[in-house]
Amino acid sequence: MTGLDHGMDRRTLLRTAGVATISATVPLAAATPARRGHASPAKWEEGPMRWFQLAFTEDDPGKFSPSFWLDYFKEIKADGVCLSAGGGVAFYPTKVPDHGKARGLGQQDPFGTMVKGCKELGMRVLARIDTHAMPTEVFAAHPEWAACTADGKPRKHWTAADLYLTCPYTDYNFKLMPQVLQEIARGYAVDGYFGNRVNTLGVCYCSGCRTLYRDAGGAEIPTDLDPVNPAAARYWDWTQRRFLMLNDLWNKTIRATNPNGFFVYGTERRGAVDYVGKDLGERNPVVFCDRQARSTDHGMFSTGEQAWNNGRFTKELRAYMGDKPVSNIISVGVEEEYRWKDSVQNEAEIRIWAHSAIAQGSRPWVTKFNAKPFDKRWMPVVADIYQWLAKNERHLRNTRSLATIGMILDPRTAALEGGNKGRGELEQHRYGFYEALLESRLPFDELDISYLDAKHIERFRVLILPNLVRLSDAQCETLRRFVKAGGRIVATHETSLHDEFGKPRANFGLADLFGCRFDGKVVERVQNSYLTLRHPSPILAGLEGVPRCIGAVKRVMVTPEGTSEPSPLTLVPSYEDLPMERVYTDVPTTDIPMAYCRTFGTGRVVYLPMDLDRTFGELRDSDHLAVLHAMVAWASGEAPPLQVAGPGLIDLAYWQQAKSVTAHIVNYNNPMTMAGSYREALTTGPYDVEVELPDGVSPVGVSLLESGQPAQFTQQGRRLKVRVPSIRYHEIVAIDLA
Repeated sequence: MTGLDHGMDRRTLLRTAGVATISATVPLAAATPARRGHASPAKWEEGPMRWFQLAFTEDDPGKFSPSFWLDYFKEIKADGVCLSAGGGVAFYPTKVPDHGKARGLGQQDPFGTMVKGCKELGMRVLARIDTHAMPTEVFAAHPEWAACTADGKPRKHWTAADLYLTCPYTDYNFKLMPQVLQEIARGYAVDGYFGNRVNTLGVCYCSGCRTLYRDAGGAEIPTDLDPVNPAAARYWDWTQRRFLMLNDLWNKTIRATNPNGFFVYGTERRGAVDYVGKDLGERNPVVFCDRQARSTDHGMFSTGEQAWNNGRFTKELRAYMGDKPVSNIISVGVEEEYRWKDSVQNEAEIRIWAHSAIAQGSRPWVTKFNAKPFDKRWMPVVADIYQWLAKNERHLRNTRSLATIGMILDPRTAALEGGNKGRGELEQHRYGFYEALLESRLPFDELDISYLDAKHIERFRVLILPNLVRLSDAQCETLRRFVKAGGRIVATHETSLHDEFGKPRANFGLADLFGCRFDGKVVERVQNSYLTLRHPSPILAGLEGVPRCIGAVKRVMVTPEGTSEPSPLTLVPSYEDLPMERVYTDVPTTDIPMAYCRTFGTGRVVYLPMDLDRTFGELRDSDHLAVLHAMVAWASGEAPPLQVAGPGLIDLAYWQQAKSVTAHIVNYNNPMTMAGSYREALTTGPYDVEVELPDGVSPVGVSLLESGQPAQFTQQGRRLKVRVPSIRYHEIVAIDLA
């Protein structure tokens, strides 16, 4: 296979959907009469806080109990639901020619029955549309709708032998599906549409695609699809433009009937090259992250093994969605390449994956495949989480983040600069700095690089630039003005060495900020070198007892220019590491700076020529963690707005609501945090929490939402202190304001 569909499951491209079956009963109502259409209120998407997805299987019609699910939705206080509607397989009696139907559907209407029941509960409803495959009979009528290999052969489904993969770029999506959307919009009271596997195919060589690509000036579709190659990068850019066109077409179709309805993809921005954040942030009123559980897979679209990754995914959504609602899809089952779709995770794992995201601003979305649950162990767990969320909803309707550190997120350059082989290594820069900030207990947000402008960075005191190789001249100027006006930046390695198109610069675009010039060389492997910590230095606060530490693995060669603080880190050059008799150096110290720390205007700048962030991501060396923390602390020059003292590994977030502020603390003190799945909650504490209140507010009471207890507090000026005795998973210190 070629392109993204190497075989092909959804963790190699967003892992495939298998079809599983289990038992159960109860027939469905007949189809409801069509209506003219349903009008949702404006900005309805801001309402739901607790989503549930029920994904039907083809044997569900007539065999599952709608009342079972409606009673459960009521019990758990779900206020939004996503129900399987159509696409490759319709779960209502469609009249659109060549729209596939669930086997045995007849005139039953499981979709309509559930829509009606959910609406009676006051829930918002999304219709799930999955267009990635079509039945054999549809293929026979329209072979031109099939996705094709490079030799022009139609592509059969990799698990379901009677299905064919559809071409997402041509008439199946652009002509047939608008009819389906229109039929649903006119017949059912749905508020919006959720696309599953609409944009995950990858490459298609059908005649329609070849013609469209040639007409767009792309010549022939390449067979080498590694995005590091310019021809491949142009092709992936074309596919994204086609999907944006499709997104706009579907939304136009939907809004002709429901002006406040919308369509949103279920795979957010991921691809061979990720989408431009602003293209999605400006289009989507809400977005859903399909990273359902931890995974041991290390492919391009892995969810990763660390328990905090669901929080990271939430921040990545907010990086381009801003204050719009974001949700993380949570599977109750095991999510591995082996596709156990009827499985159930341990209670503790479900809880930590959910709370990791909730703390960072996600409105959770729990998904269940197959409406006839065999193993129901997950149901009371989800009920407990959702009931707790409903009870505390006013403290979870965030209006803004109070974090003052922002890490610039550039998920595209790793693919364009590193290609399929080097992408993971380049991504390790941002993953490493992310983990360093988390372990340092510094509340921070991410901001997509497409929003790197004066308006969007003004709320931050410190910006982290983790090897942002590609920056435009305009973005460099934005950063320059930010620092002159008092902002602070911490940048690493090759930041600003290329323009936004990947063209190398002779010197850093931010050379005047960094206080050094590029010497034209990047050393790709630095063996057995060290960093001398030059004490005493205010920049090395907290590292007073550390004389030196290991160096990083890569180094940008630079020459100092301008005035900087005395470098707190200097290089110990590489020396022999074998035989052991030769492991010594005649040059134990040098004056070669490995940290450029300087004042520029009224701001501060730290530039690190070595890849300390990437190396920390690879090795998790404690000295590197301490150095990165110290650099950020010196750049900031002030205490963070949320500080927590206490044992172990925790994650923080600080939010404001209409009449409160909340400090979130997620407990990752568990042997299974880094891999595997939680077996149990390990309660940890106590923690001393100190927050800086926003200007002009007065606290009237403090409560601990996990423990359900009020808390005593002390206040001095804008700083408020609270003791949290213990945390199981996720404590929220809720401070009510006058």
